[in-house]
Amino acid sequence: MKKEFSLMLLLATLLTFTACGGDDDEPDNTKLSQTSYTMYHEDTQDIKGSNLSDILWSSENEFVATVKNNVITGQYVGKTTVKSASKNMTFSVEVKPKYNTYEEPYLDWGASKSAIKAKYGTPKSEDTSSLLYQTSNSNAPIMLYVFENGKMSTCGVVCKVSTAYELGDFLVERYIPVKVDVDNYSATLLHCYGKISDPQIDYGVAMQYNSSIGGILVAYTHVNSSKSRSGDNIDYEAAFKSLESAIK
Repeated sequence: MKKEFSLMLLLATLLTFTACGGDDDEPDNTKLSQTSYTMYHEDTQDIKGSNLSDILWSSENEFVATVKNNVITGQYVGKTTVKSASKNMTFSVEVKPKYNTYEEPYLDWGASKSAIKAKYGTPKSEDTSSLLYQTSNSNAPIMLYVFENGKMSTCGVVCKVSTAYELGDFLVERYIPVKVDVDNYSATLLHCYGKISDPQIDYGVAMQYNSSIGGILVAYTHVNSSKSRSGDNIDYEAAFKSLESAIK
């Protein structure tokens, strides 16, 4: 009787260990085989890995790239990190530009004149509220910085009319279009970051043909109120006027 009881106890123990060792002991083959992706505006790429069908992903900056059904879509030029909701997986995405019409201005809002000069050197011309630089780019020969109370608030670039169509592509792959009028060489756009459901806007970009300078003026200007990240708080008209004054 004692022998039979011992055999029953041993069998019960073995069954318990067998039950506990079920699916949980199977190896987890969910993994990424690629952890960085490079793409262009509006390109798509599949995430490379195994057993990813049930994984949910979240992009830190959805204005650079979004992910749905394990497909990455490039949005606007920049870099972001994408994380999984489970399994602790991450990968990076960089959206590169196809167009490099000109080197964009130094966009450190609030920078001093001395900071701009330290970066670009001696300007071609200067007054109390602006700096004007002659560039080596024949398609965009002038770069400007305008200051309010000693702090940079607006900057801009003068481009040749011949760059108009490329310039439109240059801007659209970097910024979100609000209004585009190709025939009149004008557009307004926004620089956004964060989540598409809750966009953060820190500056706007506008281009328009300017007959007085015989070229296309591209203006970069910051959101007027730090408490409101709305494109409605960007005064493009004032930005253009200040840049035109700096050129004269």
